[in-house]
Amino acid sequence: MLQTQQAVRQDAAFQELTTAILERDQARTADTFFRMVKKEGRSIPEAVSVVMEAEAPFVQVPNHINVKDGQLVLINNDHTILGMRTSAALMPYLSKENQLLPFLQSIWYIPAGLDIWNQLLGKYPGRYATMKGMNVPPPDYGPVVWNQDQAPLREGNTIDERLQAHMLATMGGEVERSYGMFLDLAADPEARDKLRDQINFLGLIDIQDTIAGRKARNTGHKALRARAITGLADYVGWDNAHGVFYTGVPDMAVGPLYYSFYDSVCVILAEAFPDGGKSLREDNKTPLTPVEVDAFVEVLMCGDGQQVSDQIVAHLKNGISIRSLGDAIQIGAAELILRNTVPRKFTDGQHPYDYCNTANHWIRGGTSPYQHRVLFLMANFVNDSSRANKWTTSVIGDEIKGFDGAGRSPAALLKQLDESIMSFDIAGSTATAHAYLQSGADRRAYMETVALTACKFQDDPHNQKITHSSYEEYENNSTHSKDNLLIAAVRQLAGWPKMPGERDCYARFVSDWSKH
Repeated sequence: MLQTQQAVRQDAAFQELTTAILERDQARTADTFFRMVKKEGRSIPEAVSVVMEAEAPFVQVPNHINVKDGQLVLINNDHTILGMRTSAALMPYLSKENQLLPFLQSIWYIPAGLDIWNQLLGKYPGRYATMKGMNVPPPDYGPVVWNQDQAPLREGNTIDERLQAHMLATMGGEVERSYGMFLDLAADPEARDKLRDQINFLGLIDIQDTIAGRKARNTGHKALRARAITGLADYVGWDNAHGVFYTGVPDMAVGPLYYSFYDSVCVILAEAFPDGGKSLREDNKTPLTPVEVDAFVEVLMCGDGQQVSDQIVAHLKNGISIRSLGDAIQIGAAELILRNTVPRKFTDGQHPYDYCNTANHWIRGGTSPYQHRVLFLMANFVNDSSRANKWTTSVIGDEIKGFDGAGRSPAALLKQLDESIMSFDIAGSTATAHAYLQSGADRRAYMETVALTACKFQDDPHNQKITHSSYEEYENNSTHSKDNLLIAAVRQLAGWPKMPGERDCYARFVSDWSKH
């Protein structure tokens, strides 16, 4: 039975967390979580469930765009839930003594991520207000609760009828109905597998056809949010995931919603295959050759949208497997990061990269007959970002050439790698990572080092997210270029701009939390 918010409110820690969050006390919020796990002996999933319930009402928005001085302004409000999901996924890559750090970072961030809508209007303090250069004084009011909790709502009799009603309500932007129907389905153990597949599918297909010349952009966050919902529900247990659902599910129907490009893909496939390609998942088994991977990546980076679409159709007609094509597109997404040298532009590589990881995760774990359609969305996102930024030429060759790692031990290279990332040395980090991987030294030690470095940064969970995306894709990628995925994570960590004071939580971890 799905636990209600009222039941969680009986937990003594719930009120402590809520008070600390509303007082925007980052240290006390993280301290409370640490005490629950380390001193009270609660499991991490149990503690996470209470944290999510405490934050859920205060991280909503009424829309993903606002208008300021006649211009559209983008509003993404899901960084708290993205951080929590990534924390659970990144834990296994860290040494035992450091495994709580990613959660502490994610929880430290929560008080800075409240009511993004009003932060961007200069009416509430937090990370987004600071990022926009606004010094908002402490208010005498709390964050607005833009989307209220709902009771479960059933429309339809069979599971499939209920799922169809939920899908249409989500795509229609009916926030309350969509959320209520999700809660009804989530409470039904027999419906959960299909609901998990559907919510991730809805996230993946809600994406713009271009980011070029756009200020208000979707950037694939609906897919990341959907995976965070289902990933955290799996982690804490679906019956204990009400706070997870309240945090993330209402926002799946918040507008604007983008389905135009997905519609065009459906038309392309209906013309190319008698059944629209729904049998391709079962029929196509051939992997791309290394030469074909390289050629496809080059089309992704330098071709136009029509060339990319035509190439995918041709590969599918030639029996190339969906998973193999997804692996190659992920290598293309890595190139977006590996070809960039401008810090503020790393966002245009990071978002396609994380989106492609989310899509590949869905493809690997599901049986949907629509998997091949998402390949076009992945490829277009990569190609669009490359063309918008003119990332047609690799730049890391010269960076790698100028680095001499001869005679350095693997431990020395890893130490230098951490130092290069922490000093935001893009070229040095890339070259050091390449030298370590080329040496044949232990990959696990490399992954543990980079994961820990990623967790030293706070205020942007994408630092940890890009790291886990890289690891998950590296472990599943079938191409000859999969080392590039590990290098891309390092380059992104070193290159993406950081917020002032972004190491306070890690300093607290070293001085206090790690000693218990």
